[in-house]
Amino acid sequence: MLVRLLLACLPIVVPAVAAAQSGGTAHLYAYTVKDRAAFEAGYRQHLRWHAAHADKLAWFAWYVTNGDRAGAFVDGTFGTTPDGLAGRPDPKGDGADFRANAGPYVSAIGDEGWELWREASRATPLEQRRPRAYLHVYAIAADEIATFEAGIAARPLRGATWYRGLDGAPGRYLLMLPASSPGAPPALSLSGGSVRTLRAETWHYAPRLALMPGVPLAR
Repeated sequence: MLVRLLLACLPIVVPAVAAAQSGGTAHLYAYTVKDRAAFEAGYRQHLRWHAAHADKLAWFAWYVTNGDRAGAFVDGTFGTTPDGLAGRPDPKGDGADFRANAGPYVSAIGDEGWELWREASRATPLEQRRPRAYLHVYAIAADEIATFEAGIAARPLRGATWYRGLDGAPGRYLLMLPASSPGAPPALSLSGGSVRTLRAETWHYAPRLALMPGVPLAR
């Protein structure tokens, strides 16, 4: 059991051709899944569309194993820029292909933009394209932004990756912490004004549903 837990903490290393990105912009989508087998087949077909169009974005994928959205599928890109997102190949064609191949088997429940909070982060595995097998992921709201951010700076969390909300969402944060299993995330104790944990989840990485530029789909 100890060996399994240690292995779960290790990053999933993708081939060297999938070089790290220097940008800090991320975008996440979440879905409830109606038919997992059919969805995965359709989503892998959709990823082939991205590969055929030479998409330079890195696309990661997870299943939520614990939390209010348990069973949901989350995909997203990290380490890019606003221009990189806007300049991705054929956004209309991308959406149409997703709706045709994967859309019938899911319902959308999330669409979120984030920017890496570099000063507070102690690790950037997704920007380095080194996803971990498990993550504890928290969506956090803080009413007193300056006080909250000063508190985080004074007490940095080991292994933490922090993001600030985009799209006109001041005081919204996403925290990712390494996890060793699919179990429940621990409760957070954060100081700095009025702070609320809006969502606490554990995510399990799904390499077969991820796509790195220049790297074939995992079997």
